[in-house]
Amino acid sequence: MRDVSKREKDLRQVVREFFTDATADLVLEAHDCAAEHFDEDFAKYARVADILLSQQADPVVIAGAFLAPLRQYGSIKTDEIRSRFGETLAALVEQVFSEDVLRTDTEAHREADLQRFLTSISGDLRAVILRVGLRLAELERLVDQGDGERQDMAQETLDLYVPLADRMGLGALRTRLEDVCLHILQPTIYDELARSLEETRLEDEAYLALLTDGTKRLLKQQGIKSAIHSRKKGLYSLYHKMCRLDASPRDVLDRLGLRIIVSSVEDCYTVLGFLHTHFRPVPGAFDDYIGLPKANGYQSLHTCVYPVPDVSRKPVEFQIRTQAMHREAEYGIAAHWRYKSEAEAQAHHDRQLQWLQGLLSQREEAANHEDFIERLRQQVFGDEQRVGTT
Repeated sequence: MRDVSKREKDLRQVVREFFTDATADLVLEAHDCAAEHFDEDFAKYARVADILLSQQADPVVIAGAFLAPLRQYGSIKTDEIRSRFGETLAALVEQVFSEDVLRTDTEAHREADLQRFLTSISGDLRAVILRVGLRLAELERLVDQGDGERQDMAQETLDLYVPLADRMGLGALRTRLEDVCLHILQPTIYDELARSLEETRLEDEAYLALLTDGTKRLLKQQGIKSAIHSRKKGLYSLYHKMCRLDASPRDVLDRLGLRIIVSSVEDCYTVLGFLHTHFRPVPGAFDDYIGLPKANGYQSLHTCVYPVPDVSRKPVEFQIRTQAMHREAEYGIAAHWRYKSEAEAQAHHDRQLQWLQGLLSQREEAANHEDFIERLRQQVFGDEQRVGTT
Protein backbone atom coordinates (compact mmCIF):
# COMPACT_ATOMS: atom_id res chain seq x y z
CA MET A 1 0.00 0.00 0.00
CA ARG A 2 1.27 3.49 -0.88
CA ASP A 3 2.30 5.66 2.08
CA VAL A 4 0.18 8.76 2.57
CA SER A 5 2.38 11.80 3.10
CA LYS A 6 1.70 14.67 5.49
CA ARG A 7 1.14 16.87 2.44
CA GLU A 8 -1.67 14.61 1.23
CA LYS A 9 -3.21 14.53 4.69
CA ASP A 10 -3.13 18.34 4.77
CA LEU A 11 -4.72 18.51 1.32
CA ARG A 12 -7.52 16.18 2.36
CA GLN A 13 -8.17 18.34 5.41
CA VAL A 14 -8.31 21.51 3.31
CA VAL A 15 -10.78 19.87 0.92
CA ARG A 16 -12.99 18.74 3.81
CA GLU A 17 -12.97 22.23 5.32
CA PHE A 18 -13.50 24.08 2.05
CA PHE A 19 -16.26 22.03 0.40
CA THR A 20 -19.52 20.46 1.54
CA ASP A 21 -19.46 16.74 2.33
CA ALA A 22 -20.88 15.69 -1.05
CA THR A 23 -18.57 17.84 -3.15
CA ALA A 24 -15.56 17.02 -0.96
CA ASP A 25 -16.27 13.33 -1.62
CA LEU A 26 -16.14 14.01 -5.38
CA VAL A 27 -12.81 15.83 -5.11
CA LEU A 28 -11.24 13.21 -2.85
CA GLU A 29 -12.41 10.33 -5.04
CA ALA A 30 -10.70 12.03 -8.00
CA HIS A 31 -7.63 12.57 -5.76
CA ASP A 32 -7.51 8.88 -4.86
CA CYS A 33 -7.96 7.84 -8.49
CA ALA A 34 -4.98 9.96 -9.53
CA ALA A 35 -2.91 8.74 -6.58
CA GLU A 36 -3.51 5.11 -7.57
CA HIS A 37 -2.26 5.66 -11.11
CA PHE A 38 0.63 8.06 -10.57
CA ASP A 39 1.92 6.55 -7.32
CA GLU A 40 5.40 8.03 -6.73
CA ASP A 41 4.84 10.81 -9.29
CA PHE A 42 1.56 11.84 -7.69
CA ALA A 43 2.94 14.98 -5.98
CA LYS A 44 4.02 16.35 -9.36
CA TYR A 45 0.54 16.02 -10.85
CA ALA A 46 -1.26 17.12 -7.69
CA ARG A 47 0.33 20.57 -8.10
CA VAL A 48 -2.44 21.55 -10.52
CA ALA A 49 -5.06 20.93 -7.83
CA ASP A 50 -2.96 22.87 -5.31
CA ILE A 51 -2.80 25.84 -7.68
CA LEU A 52 -6.55 25.84 -8.29
CA LEU A 53 -7.39 25.32 -4.62
CA SER A 54 -5.41 28.49 -3.93
CA GLN A 55 -7.73 30.20 -6.44
CA GLN A 56 -10.77 28.90 -4.53
CA ALA A 57 -12.02 27.14 -7.67
CA ASP A 58 -15.16 25.03 -7.53
CA PRO A 59 -15.10 21.30 -6.75
CA VAL A 60 -15.66 20.18 -10.35
CA VAL A 61 -12.58 22.13 -11.46
CA ILE A 62 -10.47 20.71 -8.61
CA ALA A 63 -11.60 17.17 -9.38
CA GLY A 64 -10.82 17.83 -13.04
CA ALA A 65 -7.32 18.93 -12.04
CA PHE A 66 -6.68 15.45 -10.66
CA LEU A 67 -8.24 13.59 -13.59
CA ALA A 68 -7.02 15.66 -16.58
CA PRO A 69 -3.37 14.42 -16.31
CA LEU A 70 -4.68 10.84 -16.19
CA ARG A 71 -6.62 11.43 -19.40
CA GLN A 72 -3.66 13.19 -20.99
CA TYR A 73 -1.33 10.24 -20.36
CA GLY A 74 -3.85 7.57 -21.34
CA SER A 75 -4.28 6.18 -17.83
CA ILE A 76 -8.04 6.63 -17.90
CA LYS A 77 -10.68 6.84 -20.62
CA THR A 78 -13.55 9.30 -20.83
CA ASP A 79 -16.11 6.51 -20.45
CA GLU A 80 -14.54 5.50 -17.13
CA ILE A 81 -14.59 9.10 -15.90
CA ARG A 82 -18.24 9.32 -16.93
CA SER A 83 -19.22 6.13 -15.13
CA ARG A 84 -17.30 6.96 -11.94
CA PHE A 85 -17.69 10.75 -11.73
CA GLY A 86 -20.59 11.78 -13.94
CA GLU A 87 -21.15 13.49 -17.27
CA THR A 88 -20.24 17.04 -16.14
CA LEU A 89 -16.75 16.09 -15.01
CA ALA A 90 -16.18 13.79 -17.98
CA ALA A 91 -17.12 16.58 -20.39
CA LEU A 92 -14.82 19.07 -18.66
CA VAL A 93 -11.82 16.74 -18.77
CA GLU A 94 -12.48 15.95 -22.42
CA GLN A 95 -12.64 19.69 -23.20
CA VAL A 96 -9.09 20.25 -21.95
CA PHE A 97 -7.69 17.03 -23.44
CA SER A 98 -5.41 18.08 -26.31
CA GLU A 99 -1.83 18.42 -27.43
CA ASP A 100 0.29 20.46 -25.01
CA VAL A 101 1.27 23.12 -27.56
CA LEU A 102 -0.47 24.32 -30.71
CA ARG A 103 1.41 23.40 -33.86
CA THR A 104 3.35 26.18 -35.59
CA ASP A 105 4.90 24.32 -38.54
CA THR A 106 2.30 25.58 -41.03
CA GLU A 107 -0.36 28.27 -41.04
CA ALA A 108 -3.03 25.63 -41.72
CA HIS A 109 -2.01 23.66 -38.62
CA ARG A 110 -1.94 26.84 -36.57
CA GLU A 111 -5.43 27.79 -37.68
CA ALA A 112 -6.85 24.31 -37.10
CA ASP A 113 -5.30 24.00 -33.63
CA LEU A 114 -6.37 27.50 -32.62
CA GLN A 115 -9.93 26.78 -33.76
CA ARG A 116 -9.95 23.59 -31.69
CA PHE A 117 -8.51 25.42 -28.66
CA LEU A 118 -11.04 28.26 -28.80
CA THR A 119 -13.93 25.84 -29.34
CA SER A 120 -12.85 23.82 -26.29
CA ILE A 121 -13.07 26.84 -23.97
CA SER A 122 -16.03 28.70 -25.47
CA GLY A 123 -18.74 26.60 -23.83
CA ASP A 124 -17.60 26.35 -20.21
CA LEU A 125 -15.57 28.88 -18.21
CA ARG A 126 -14.31 26.08 -15.99
CA ALA A 127 -12.36 24.80 -18.99
CA VAL A 128 -10.43 28.09 -19.07
CA ILE A 129 -9.67 27.91 -15.34
CA LEU A 130 -8.52 24.29 -15.61
CA ARG A 131 -6.41 24.93 -18.72
CA VAL A 132 -4.69 27.88 -17.04
CA GLY A 133 -3.91 25.77 -13.97
CA LEU A 134 -2.59 22.89 -16.07
CA ARG A 135 -0.39 25.21 -18.14
CA LEU A 136 1.04 26.99 -15.09
CA ALA A 137 1.92 23.71 -13.35
CA GLU A 138 3.61 22.39 -16.50
CA LEU A 139 5.66 25.56 -17.06
CA GLU A 140 6.81 25.72 -13.45
CA ARG A 141 7.85 22.07 -13.72
CA LEU A 142 9.76 22.71 -16.95
CA VAL A 143 11.43 25.97 -15.90
CA ASP A 144 14.75 24.32 -15.06
CA GLN A 145 14.77 21.96 -18.05
CA GLY A 146 16.48 22.82 -21.29
CA ASP A 147 14.22 21.25 -23.93
CA GLY A 148 13.13 23.36 -26.87
CA GLU A 149 9.41 22.69 -26.54
CA ARG A 150 9.16 24.75 -23.38
CA GLN A 151 10.16 27.84 -25.40
CA ASP A 152 7.17 27.38 -27.70
CA MET A 153 4.95 26.67 -24.70
CA ALA A 154 6.07 29.83 -22.91
CA GLN A 155 5.53 32.03 -25.97
CA GLU A 156 2.11 30.52 -26.57
CA THR A 157 1.28 31.16 -22.91
CA LEU A 158 2.08 34.87 -23.26
CA ASP A 159 0.06 35.03 -26.49
CA LEU A 160 -3.03 33.11 -25.36
CA TYR A 161 -3.12 32.04 -21.72
CA VAL A 162 -2.05 35.32 -20.12
CA PRO A 163 -4.77 37.38 -21.88
CA LEU A 164 -7.33 34.72 -21.00
CA ALA A 165 -6.23 34.65 -17.34
CA ASP A 166 -6.41 38.44 -17.21
CA ARG A 167 -9.84 38.60 -18.81
CA MET A 168 -11.16 35.95 -16.40
CA GLY A 169 -9.83 37.99 -13.46
CA LEU A 170 -7.28 35.36 -12.41
CA GLY A 171 -4.80 37.99 -11.24
CA ALA A 172 -2.59 35.79 -9.08
CA LEU A 173 -2.28 33.14 -11.80
CA ARG A 174 -1.60 35.71 -14.50
CA THR A 175 1.40 37.03 -12.53
CA ARG A 176 2.80 33.53 -12.04
CA LEU A 177 2.32 32.73 -15.74
CA GLU A 178 4.09 35.90 -16.83
CA ASP A 179 7.02 35.40 -14.46
CA VAL A 180 7.67 31.79 -15.42
CA CYS A 181 7.48 32.72 -19.12
CA LEU A 182 10.06 35.46 -18.60
CA HIS A 183 12.25 32.95 -16.76
CA ILE A 184 12.08 30.53 -19.70
CA LEU A 185 12.25 32.96 -22.61
CA GLN A 186 14.74 35.47 -21.21
CA PRO A 187 16.62 33.69 -18.41
CA THR A 188 19.52 36.16 -18.31
CA ILE A 189 17.21 39.15 -17.91
CA TYR A 190 15.14 37.25 -15.34
CA ASP A 191 18.22 36.35 -13.27
CA GLU A 192 19.67 39.87 -13.47
CA LEU A 193 16.39 41.44 -12.39
CA ALA A 194 15.87 38.93 -9.57
CA ARG A 195 19.43 39.53 -8.37
CA SER A 196 18.95 43.30 -8.49
CA LEU A 197 15.80 43.08 -6.38
CA GLU A 198 17.41 40.67 -3.93
CA GLU A 199 20.07 43.31 -3.21
CA THR A 200 17.37 45.70 -1.97
CA ARG A 201 14.98 43.09 -0.52
CA LEU A 202 15.72 43.70 3.16
CA GLU A 203 15.57 47.46 2.68
CA ASP A 204 12.28 47.13 0.77
CA GLU A 205 10.74 44.88 3.42
CA ALA A 206 11.76 47.22 6.24
CA TYR A 207 10.29 50.18 4.35
CA LEU A 208 6.99 48.44 3.69
CA ALA A 209 6.76 47.31 7.32
CA LEU A 210 7.26 50.89 8.58
CA LEU A 211 4.78 52.25 6.06
CA THR A 212 2.24 49.57 6.97
CA ASP A 213 2.47 50.41 10.67
CA GLY A 214 2.17 54.14 9.98
CA THR A 215 -0.81 53.69 7.68
CA LYS A 216 -2.57 51.43 10.21
CA ARG A 217 -2.16 54.09 12.91
CA LEU A 218 -3.41 56.80 10.56
CA LEU A 219 -6.57 54.90 9.61
CA LYS A 220 -7.22 53.77 13.18
CA GLN A 221 -7.09 57.40 14.31
CA GLN A 222 -9.70 58.19 11.67
CA GLY A 223 -11.94 55.30 12.75
CA ILE A 224 -11.47 53.31 9.53
CA LYS A 225 -11.35 49.53 9.91
CA SER A 226 -8.97 48.03 7.38
CA ALA A 227 -6.61 45.20 6.49
CA ILE A 228 -3.28 46.21 4.95
CA HIS A 229 -1.03 43.95 2.88
CA SER A 230 2.29 44.78 1.26
CA ARG A 231 2.82 43.87 -2.38
CA LYS A 232 5.71 43.78 -4.83
CA LYS A 233 5.35 43.91 -8.58
CA GLY A 234 5.89 40.65 -10.49
CA LEU A 235 9.18 40.39 -12.37
CA TYR A 236 7.58 40.27 -15.81
CA SER A 237 5.32 43.23 -15.06
CA LEU A 238 8.26 45.17 -13.64
CA TYR A 239 10.43 44.41 -16.68
CA HIS A 240 7.59 45.38 -18.99
CA LYS A 241 7.26 48.77 -17.31
CA MET A 242 11.04 49.28 -17.29
CA CYS A 243 11.09 48.70 -21.07
CA ARG A 244 8.13 50.99 -21.66
CA LEU A 245 9.57 53.82 -19.56
CA ASP A 246 13.24 53.11 -20.34
CA ALA A 247 13.78 53.12 -16.57
CA SER A 248 15.66 51.23 -13.87
CA PRO A 249 13.78 49.12 -11.29
CA ARG A 250 14.12 51.90 -8.70
CA ASP A 251 12.43 54.36 -11.07
CA VAL A 252 9.23 52.32 -11.46
CA LEU A 253 6.72 54.08 -9.21
CA ASP A 254 4.53 51.08 -8.42
CA ARG A 255 7.32 48.55 -7.83
CA LEU A 256 6.39 48.54 -4.14
CA GLY A 257 2.96 49.02 -2.72
CA LEU A 258 0.36 48.51 -0.04
CA ARG A 259 -3.15 47.16 -0.52
CA ILE A 260 -5.69 48.67 1.84
CA ILE A 261 -8.87 46.61 2.13
CA VAL A 262 -11.91 48.28 3.68
CA SER A 263 -15.57 47.46 4.16
CA SER A 264 -17.29 49.80 1.69
CA VAL A 265 -16.85 51.86 -1.46
CA GLU A 266 -17.39 55.02 0.61
CA ASP A 267 -14.47 54.02 2.83
CA CYS A 268 -12.28 53.56 -0.26
CA TYR A 269 -12.67 57.22 -1.23
CA THR A 270 -12.38 58.37 2.40
CA VAL A 271 -9.07 56.52 2.75
CA LEU A 272 -7.86 58.04 -0.51
CA GLY A 273 -8.52 61.51 0.89
CA PHE A 274 -6.60 60.72 4.10
CA LEU A 275 -3.64 59.39 2.13
CA HIS A 276 -3.50 62.43 -0.14
CA THR A 277 -3.61 64.67 2.92
CA HIS A 278 -0.96 62.75 4.85
CA PHE A 279 1.39 61.99 1.94
CA ARG A 280 2.31 63.97 -1.18
CA PRO A 281 0.69 62.32 -4.22
CA VAL A 282 2.62 61.92 -7.47
CA PRO A 283 0.81 63.98 -10.16
CA GLY A 284 -0.74 61.84 -12.90
CA ALA A 285 -0.35 58.62 -10.90
CA PHE A 286 -3.97 58.22 -9.78
CA ASP A 287 -6.40 55.76 -11.38
CA ASP A 288 -10.02 55.25 -10.38
CA TYR A 289 -10.92 51.70 -11.39
CA ILE A 290 -13.96 51.79 -9.09
CA GLY A 291 -15.70 54.52 -11.03
CA LEU A 292 -14.43 53.05 -14.31
CA PRO A 293 -13.72 49.31 -13.84
CA LYS A 294 -11.45 47.43 -16.22
CA ALA A 295 -13.07 45.20 -18.83
CA ASN A 296 -12.39 42.09 -16.72
CA GLY A 297 -14.29 43.58 -13.76
CA TYR A 298 -11.22 44.74 -11.81
CA GLN A 299 -12.00 47.53 -9.34
CA SER A 300 -9.62 49.46 -7.09
CA LEU A 301 -8.27 52.94 -6.46
CA HIS A 302 -4.58 53.33 -7.32
CA THR A 303 -2.43 56.24 -6.20
CA CYS A 304 1.33 56.75 -5.92
CA VAL A 305 2.93 58.98 -3.31
CA TYR A 306 6.40 60.46 -3.11
CA PRO A 307 9.05 58.86 -0.91
CA VAL A 308 8.52 59.22 2.81
CA PRO A 309 11.13 61.64 4.29
CA ASP A 310 13.70 60.05 6.61
CA VAL A 311 12.33 56.57 5.80
CA SER A 312 13.07 55.81 2.16
CA ARG A 313 13.89 57.23 -1.25
CA LYS A 314 11.35 54.91 -2.88
CA PRO A 315 7.91 56.00 -4.09
CA VAL A 316 5.07 53.66 -3.17
CA GLU A 317 1.69 52.78 -4.66
CA PHE A 318 -1.46 52.39 -2.60
CA GLN A 319 -4.28 50.19 -3.90
CA ILE A 320 -7.55 50.72 -2.05
CA ARG A 321 -10.43 48.29 -2.45
CA THR A 322 -13.21 46.43 -0.67
CA GLN A 323 -12.93 42.76 0.28
CA ALA A 324 -15.22 41.83 -2.61
CA MET A 325 -13.03 43.79 -5.03
CA HIS A 326 -9.94 42.07 -3.62
CA ARG A 327 -11.41 38.61 -4.15
CA GLU A 328 -12.35 39.57 -7.71
CA ALA A 329 -8.83 40.84 -8.41
CA GLU A 330 -7.10 37.73 -7.04
CA TYR A 331 -9.48 34.90 -7.92
CA GLY A 332 -11.89 36.26 -10.55
CA ILE A 333 -14.34 33.87 -12.15
CA ALA A 334 -12.79 30.89 -10.34
CA ALA A 335 -14.32 31.87 -6.98
CA HIS A 336 -17.68 33.30 -8.08
CA TRP A 337 -19.47 30.11 -7.04
CA ARG A 338 -18.37 30.73 -3.45
CA TYR A 339 -18.81 34.48 -2.95
CA LYS A 340 -21.32 35.86 -5.42
CA SER A 341 -25.05 35.33 -5.35
CA GLU A 342 -26.33 32.86 -7.92
CA ALA A 343 -27.81 35.67 -10.02
CA GLU A 344 -24.60 37.75 -9.90
CA ALA A 345 -22.41 34.77 -10.72
CA GLN A 346 -24.62 33.76 -13.64
CA ALA A 347 -24.68 37.29 -15.08
CA HIS A 348 -20.89 37.55 -14.94
CA HIS A 349 -20.54 34.01 -16.30
CA ASP A 350 -22.77 34.89 -19.27
CA ARG A 351 -20.77 38.06 -20.07
CA GLN A 352 -17.46 36.24 -19.98
CA LEU A 353 -18.82 33.32 -22.01
CA GLN A 354 -20.14 35.73 -24.63
CA TRP A 355 -16.68 37.29 -24.86
CA LEU A 356 -15.04 33.88 -25.29
CA GLN A 357 -17.51 32.90 -27.99
CA GLY A 358 -16.77 36.17 -29.75
CA LEU A 359 -13.15 35.07 -30.11
CA LEU A 360 -14.27 32.39 -32.58
CA SER A 361 -15.72 34.97 -34.95
CA GLN A 362 -12.66 37.18 -34.51
CA ARG A 363 -10.42 34.27 -35.45
CA GLU A 364 -12.39 33.89 -38.68
CA GLU A 365 -12.06 37.62 -39.41
CA ALA A 366 -8.32 37.76 -38.67
CA ALA A 367 -5.97 37.67 -41.65
CA ASN A 368 -3.65 35.14 -39.97
CA HIS A 369 -2.58 33.79 -36.58
CA GLU A 370 -0.46 36.85 -35.72
CA ASP A 371 -3.35 39.16 -36.58
CA PHE A 372 -5.65 37.26 -34.21
CA ILE A 373 -3.09 37.35 -31.37
CA GLU A 374 -2.76 41.11 -31.87
CA ARG A 375 -6.55 41.55 -31.78
CA LEU A 376 -6.71 39.52 -28.56
CA ARG A 377 -3.91 41.54 -26.99
CA GLN A 378 -5.59 44.82 -27.93
CA GLN A 379 -8.92 43.67 -26.48
CA VAL A 380 -7.41 42.71 -23.14
CA PHE A 381 -4.51 45.12 -22.71
CA GLY A 382 -5.51 48.03 -24.96
CA ASP A 383 -2.62 50.14 -26.18
CA GLU A 384 -0.31 48.78 -23.50
CA GLN A 385 2.77 47.37 -25.26
CA ARG A 386 3.72 43.93 -23.98
CA VAL A 387 7.32 42.82 -23.59
CA GLY A 388 8.81 41.27 -26.72
CA THR A 389 10.25 37.82 -26.18
CA THR A 390 11.58 36.86 -29.57
